[in-house]
Amino acid sequence: MNKQLKEEILRVLTEAGGKAMNPKQIYAKGEFVLDLNAKDLLPALEQLASEKLLIQADKGRFMIPMPAHSYTGKIEITRAGAGYLVMDEGEDIFIEQHNTQHAMHNDIVEVVVNKGHGRKQMQGKVVRIISRAKTNFTGIFVQKGNLNFVVPDDKRLSKDIIIPANTIKGTVGRDMKVIAEITGWPKGSGNPEGRILQILGAAGENETEMNAIVSEFGFASDFTDAVKAEADTFGTKISADDLKDREDYRKILTFTIDPETAKDFDDALSWRILDNGNYEIGVHIADVSHYVKPNTEIDKEAYVRATSVYLVDRVIPMLPHNLSDNLCSLVPQQDRLTFAVLFEIDADFKVVKYRFAKSVIYSDVRFSYEQAQDILEMKSEFPVVKGIDTKDVLAKLNEMAKHYQKLRFDHGSIAFESVEYRFVLDEKGKPIGLTTKVRKDTHKLIEEFMLMANKTVAQYVYGNKEQKGPRRPFIYRTHDSPAESKLLDLKNFASKWGYKIQIENDNVVRKSINELSKAIEGKPEQGVLQQMSIRSMAKAIYTTDHPSHFGLAFDYYSHFTSPIRRYPDLIAHRLLFAYINGRTMQEEVGWTESKLIDAAKHCSNMEQKASEAERASIKYKQAEYMQDHVGEVFDAVITGVTDFGIFAEIIENKCEGMIRLNSLKDDQYDFDSVNMQVTGRFSFKKYKLGDTVKVLVKAASALSRTIDLQMVESGSGFPKQKRSGGVRNGFRIDPKKKNRR
Repeated sequence: MNKQLKEEILRVLTEAGGKAMNPKQIYAKGEFVLDLNAKDLLPALEQLASEKLLIQADKGRFMIPMPAHSYTGKIEITRAGAGYLVMDEGEDIFIEQHNTQHAMHNDIVEVVVNKGHGRKQMQGKVVRIISRAKTNFTGIFVQKGNLNFVVPDDKRLSKDIIIPANTIKGTVGRDMKVIAEITGWPKGSGNPEGRILQILGAAGENETEMNAIVSEFGFASDFTDAVKAEADTFGTKISADDLKDREDYRKILTFTIDPETAKDFDDALSWRILDNGNYEIGVHIADVSHYVKPNTEIDKEAYVRATSVYLVDRVIPMLPHNLSDNLCSLVPQQDRLTFAVLFEIDADFKVVKYRFAKSVIYSDVRFSYEQAQDILEMKSEFPVVKGIDTKDVLAKLNEMAKHYQKLRFDHGSIAFESVEYRFVLDEKGKPIGLTTKVRKDTHKLIEEFMLMANKTVAQYVYGNKEQKGPRRPFIYRTHDSPAESKLLDLKNFASKWGYKIQIENDNVVRKSINELSKAIEGKPEQGVLQQMSIRSMAKAIYTTDHPSHFGLAFDYYSHFTSPIRRYPDLIAHRLLFAYINGRTMQEEVGWTESKLIDAAKHCSNMEQKASEAERASIKYKQAEYMQDHVGEVFDAVITGVTDFGIFAEIIENKCEGMIRLNSLKDDQYDFDSVNMQVTGRFSFKKYKLGDTVKVLVKAASALSRTIDLQMVESGSGFPKQKRSGGVRNGFRIDPKKKNRR
C-alpha cells in the first residue's frame, strides 16, 4: 500500500469524527487516483485495521480509533472567546475559552468531552487542531513602543497578532488597515505571531474598509492578468459560429426584469402563443458554459470564487466584467446566447410539456422591477413590442405566477420573507438614506418562473424515466428537514404569545409555520417570530445525492438560473447539456464523482462566506449611517438577550445595536436563559425578547461595525408563561441572516 493511499484513507476517516464508513463511502469522500475504485480500497482498509490504525466495525465498515467521548468537527468561536463544536445531530458541545487551545473560528478540531460542573450541556476541550479554516486576517496596524501588532477586524479572534519588526517590509503607518498572515503560535505565548501581506490603506476610508471586508472573507477584488487576458480573447460581440445549432428566438417577444442597478442579467422570459392556442413561456438563462470551458484560467478562478459577492456599494463578480456585464449578460437590443427551459402551458395554466434548448435571443425590453410593477398597476405607459401589448403579457404572466405560487403553498412550501436593505449613498459612498426593500408582484413573478426552471432541471436529471444504469451525477440545492431540537425551541418560544406549532412530521411543520406567519402578520411580535422560524430551519446547501428542498416542498431542486454569479449553476448547465446529448460527466468536464462532491462542499462554503461579507458591509454602513443620529431617540424591538447585554433593532431603519446591562442604572439585572430575558434584582422589571422599547443612540462606530444604545423606557412583551429548555449563552436573532433558496 502506497503512502498517499494510506494518508488519504486516514484523512477521510479522521474527518468523519469516529463515524464508521464502508469502502464506497470512503471513496466518495476522498480524492483517489482515477484508476482506483471503491472495491480496491478494501484490502488497504483491512491492512490498516491489522496495523491497529483502524477499527473494523460491523458490515464491512471501518472507523478511526478515537479516545473515549471524543468528537471531530467544526468549532465556532463566539466574540466572548468561548467555542462550540457544531454537531450534525444533538446539542452542540460547549468549550470554555481556556479550553479552546488556540483554535480559531471554523477550524476543524478534535474535542474530548466531559459534562463538567453539573451542567446538563456537554462541555469539552480541544485536544487537536486538524486543519485551520484560515490564516489571513484583516485588521488595524498598531505600534506601542517597540511592539508592533495587528488588531483583527474579526472579533472572534480575540488575540492581537504580534508582528516582529524584522518581518516588516516597507513602511507601515499607524492605524493603517492591513492583511496579516498568522505564521505561528509560539509555545507559552498568549498571542499568535504573523507578518503583513498587504497594506489596504487608511482605516476608516470607504474604499479601504470595503476592500478589507472582501479580503476578510477570502475573496479577491480583482482578477489576475491571465484571467483578464483570456476574457479579452472573446471580443465584445457574438459571431456567426456562436449561433450554430441554436434555436432562434430573436423574433419572439423577450424581456428581462431586474433591479434598477443590476448589470449582470442572468435570465430573460420569452412569450408567444402557439398554433394550438397554448402559451410558450421560455426561461432563457445566460449560456456561460459556451464561453467558460472546464480547466481554463477563467474557469479555475470562477471555481475558487464560486459566487459573486454583493456588498452595499459594489459587486465582486465571479466572472470578469467582459463576461459578467457584457457578453453573458442579457442586455437589451443585443443578440445573446442562452440555455432555455421552454414550457408549453394550456389555458388552465397546466404545464403540458417542457423541453431544453440552446437558444439565441434578442431582449426587446429591459424592465426594472419598479417599472414592470407600475405597468401592472397602470401607473405608467407600456411599450408595444413586435405588435404585442407588454401590459397584457405582464398581466397574464402575473396571473400564471400567482397560480403557481398558490399551488406551491398548497403543497406545503413555506412563505418566508427576509429583510433586504436599500442604502442611498452620496458620491463618496457615505450613506445618507436607509430603507428596506418591499417585494412586489413583479419580484414574485420572476421568482416563480425561476423556481419552475430550477425544479424542472433537477427533476429531469434525477427522475428521468428513460435513464438506464446508475444515477447520473448532478449538483442539487438541498434543504434538509429542521432538527427536532430547533423545532422544540420554536414551539416553546411561540407558545409564549399563545401560538401553537405542530411538529409531528414535515408536512405538519410546514403547514404550522405558514399558519403562524398569517396569524402574526401586522402584530408587534411578527418580526421576532418570523426570524425565529427562519432560525429553526436547516441551512440550504449544495449536495450531489439529496435533491429535495424542505422549505419549498420540492422533491427535486437545483440551481440553474444564475450561472453568471453562481458556480453551481454553471456546473448544472454543463451536466444537463451533457446528459441531453448522451455524454457523461467525465466526458464533458473530466470530473470524478468525488470531485463533484468536493465542488458542492466548496460552493456551499463560499456561499456562506459571501453572505457573511454582505452582512459585514451592511453592518458597516448601518453604523456609519447612525453616526449622524447619535443622541436621537427611536422605537425599537428587542431581538436578542445575553448575559452581557440586550440587542435591539430600531423599527424605522432596521439598524441593530447593543444595550449593555451595566448601562442599566435603575437596577442590577440578571440573565435568564430559559425565558430569554433579564430581570431586575430589586424592581423585578423584565426585558424580554420581542419587547418594544425606546432607545437613545449613544454611539456608533463604523470601524467596529457596532451601534451602542441606551434604554429610555420599555414597552410590552409576551404574556408571562413558564418555558423549558435552554439556549446558548443567551439568544439572538440575526435579521440579516437569509435562508437562501
